[in-house]
Amino acid sequence: MRSLLLLLAFLAVLHSTAQIGGERTYTFLELVSSPRLAALGGTATTLSDLNIDSGMANPALVSIQSKGQFTLNVEPYFAGINRGTAAYVLGLKNQKTLLVDVKYIHYGSFDARNELGEQTGTFTGSEVAIGLSYAHYFLAPNLHVGIRASVISSKLEQYHSWGWSADLGVYYQSLQNRMRYALVFQNMGTQITTYDEVYEPLPFNIHFGISNQLEHLPLRWHFGMQQLQRWDLAYINPNQVQFDLNGNPQDQSVNFLKEFSRHVVFGAEMFPDRPFSLQIGYNSLRAAEMKVLDQRSFSGLSFGFGINIRKLRFQFSHTRYTVAGNSNFFGLTFKPIN
Repeated sequence: MRSLLLLLAFLAVLHSTAQIGGERTYTFLELVSSPRLAALGGTATTLSDLNIDSGMANPALVSIQSKGQFTLNVEPYFAGINRGTAAYVLGLKNQKTLLVDVKYIHYGSFDARNELGEQTGTFTGSEVAIGLSYAHYFLAPNLHVGIRASVISSKLEQYHSWGWSADLGVYYQSLQNRMRYALVFQNMGTQITTYDEVYEPLPFNIHFGISNQLEHLPLRWHFGMQQLQRWDLAYINPNQVQFDLNGNPQDQSVNFLKEFSRHVVFGAEMFPDRPFSLQIGYNSLRAAEMKVLDQRSFSGLSFGFGINIRKLRFQFSHTRYTVAGNSNFFGLTFKPIN
């Protein structure tokens, strides 16, 4: 156990200088991988190992319980952008499994123009990541460690870049109660080839999650912390300065509580293992970044539902961003009947 903790601490220090907010490449890796996860706020890393969604959120949850499952998720994103994910759990010998997943995003078509503003044609942009995930229990059957390794390809107009990334996940389920704990180091890696001789960091992120199933109610709550490698997530917009009655600018500094809240994600799922389930989530960082002064848009809120019909599970989620637009995510999972 001590070796595991030392490894996790080393990884945290190694990537503690990672940046956020437009200073990273392959940012499509940050987008949530399934509608169920999106409905729960985007960082639910302690889901049940019975579903393929769990392994996509935390590689430590890749399990024989989800052997043979295949999922396809599609999200019509903003401004003509389309993205989606696909994954399959492959059974191996000795009750072991591999999760194969694909994440893609297509940015649509753009007009190409020269320095005089004359149109010279069109171009497109797209990115894809293909990953393999594997998990194994560590020291005890209720403590699992998993890793995902991905190859990344990005093509933006005439520029092309290759890279690799790795996710390291830890999952612990209490034997005394229904509490679950998870820690995920996400998007560790680098570019192999760059767009234009400049190496850029990947969107590294450390997630911590806790969840618990209530004893007398079919509801599981999720509490998560994101971006733990960096404390200061707040951005003060100089164009949103407010003034008091005397015309003096109000203090825009962010206190401890507001800074802490930006790391927090809440989620709850009603009937999590039933034929029909409901999810709701709240991402505080998204709410703080996307809010518009004097307008209520419910930014940061997300919700969805799932329906099981024999071998198929349909999942839908709706995520609130801004008054300018929101997002719907659709997913279909095939589950073999044993």
